[in-house]
Amino acid sequence: MATTAVSSTSSATSTAAANKAAAATTAAANKAAAQKIITSLSAGSGVDTASLAQNLVDAERLPQENGINAKITKNDARVSGFAAVSFVLGEVKTAFAALKDQTSFNVLTAENTNPNAFSVTTTATAKADSYDIDVVRLAKAQRSVSDGVTSAAVSLNGGAAMSLSLAISGGTPSAINLPAGKDTPQDVVNAINAAGRGVTAKLVDTGDGSGKPFQIILSGAEGSAGAFTLTPSYGTGSGSPGLSFNAGNLGSQAASDAQVKIDGVTYTRSTNVLKDVVPGVTINLKATTTSSAQVNLTREPASIKDKLSTLVSSYNDAMTMLNVVTDPKSTMDTYGATLVGDSTVRMIKQQLRGMFAGTSSTPGSGVGSLWQMGISVDQAGTLNVDNTKLDAALNSHFDDVVKTFSGNQNNLSTYSTAPAGVAGDAVKKLTDLLGPTGVVARQSQNATTQNTKHQEELAKLQTRMDGLLKRYQKQFAAMDSLVGSVNSQKSSLKSTFNGMMAAYTNK
Repeated sequence: MATTAVSSTSSATSTAAANKAAAATTAAANKAAAQKIITSLSAGSGVDTASLAQNLVDAERLPQENGINAKITKNDARVSGFAAVSFVLGEVKTAFAALKDQTSFNVLTAENTNPNAFSVTTTATAKADSYDIDVVRLAKAQRSVSDGVTSAAVSLNGGAAMSLSLAISGGTPSAINLPAGKDTPQDVVNAINAAGRGVTAKLVDTGDGSGKPFQIILSGAEGSAGAFTLTPSYGTGSGSPGLSFNAGNLGSQAASDAQVKIDGVTYTRSTNVLKDVVPGVTINLKATTTSSAQVNLTREPASIKDKLSTLVSSYNDAMTMLNVVTDPKSTMDTYGATLVGDSTVRMIKQQLRGMFAGTSSTPGSGVGSLWQMGISVDQAGTLNVDNTKLDAALNSHFDDVVKTFSGNQNNLSTYSTAPAGVAGDAVKKLTDLLGPTGVVARQSQNATTQNTKHQEELAKLQTRMDGLLKRYQKQFAAMDSLVGSVNSQKSSLKSTFNGMMAAYTNK
């Protein structure tokens, strides 16, 4: 019995020790598990729940994100494509603008053997020819200089009212009235200028040391028709010192018309700028001549051919770029394949071809379209110039070429509905295409607007995915905690059973 009692006591002691050890082990395990849960989501289950949560979110986010980014990339490409289209169309517009005015074809060169006597400028309507010109007389405006007075404020009529009778070119005189107290030289000048009768006045101080340095100078219009007379009437005033204009005063000048002899024919004009004596030519007279001067007007088509060459190059460059942006196989950086299948580009191509094809809205009688000048599109779609035909058109139908391109218009507004020729009409169409409300700007703006919306979609998607990640993290944290608790209980039970087995087996 004693032996049995000792054995039972020893066994109970061993079991208690085992249980205590197991409890300590379990507590330590639970503490470690708790610490791991705090520091890492993967503590309890052994699964990398942080990566799992992120992978689940990425699996939902990436397809949507990639789809939106693909749309953004496509729209960015469209913006680049339309920028290229805008540039090349702008080059075509610039080339057409250089040919849209009648004055753009002013290519006659004038050789003048006496440029000191007169200058010559030509317009597009001038003809190649030669002229003998004699300047017989220059047009002059009447200039009348008054006798001198002591000051600008001296009374000319004793302070009384006075009037001036002004007659131009022998016409009916008109009165210019000066009230009492307004009879000084300055008052006279002010009254004449305020009347606006075609004569201007100014008061000058000659500083000649005569004691009467102040003089009134009257000037009329150029030409004999501007001759005038000014007669003062003093009424009840003293008329002292009065106002007088003597033809012999220094600086005085009689009015005269210009007279020029061209190829033996004498022309008289009231101005020194003669615009109607030689068609398309302006002659600005400077001095009289002692012998005939010769003017040779020769046509130099090189500048026009240069402008047409620029136009042809700009068209071909534009068509090349339009093909590049719509070619799905294009490898050109930035612009290649950016507008594949775009209907706007197809429309632009059609309009651009139309600007170079067909008959001008203002055709000439012999030439009315570009192909008649040797400018046409070949089978490859390239615009070319037949220089033989172009030279023939410029030499034999120059006026028709000018009219075909410009409609004989100058500085015609793009808002005008008047026919403006090939170049003028093209400039108006291209202005509409490229304007702020034009189709090119609208398409580019639409792509930019869509990208703004897509960026907002990306931001919303990120917000949703951030929320989803937090939810997954919370769920996995709860799961991991639960698994950790179960594992802890499992370890505790295992320790207990192991302790019991040790007590019974004395191991």
